[in-house]
Amino acid sequence: MADFIPRKGRCFGVAKPFARDFYDSKQWKQCRKAYISKRRAADGGMCEQCKERLGYMVHHKIQLTPDNINNTEISLNPELLEYVC
Repeated sequence: MADFIPRKGRCFGVAKPFARDFYDSKQWKQCRKAYISKRRAADGGMCEQCKERLGYMVHHKIQLTPDNINNTEISLNPELLEYVC
């Protein structure tokens, strides 16, 4: 379920090779930061799935693929993101 594991500003871990540039992009980092701020303001940043623990990762509700990663209506759409633990 993880999008990526940050390490020194670069994506590592579970990000698929085709998605690494996207997760390192300024656009994604801004979108992610804005979404986390919105969730923290809404309910203190609780996980949107379990609602019991703090979220720590922004997850795409629609799995990113090589075919849709460049479609900003999917990859950068806050309505298709969730903050999860």
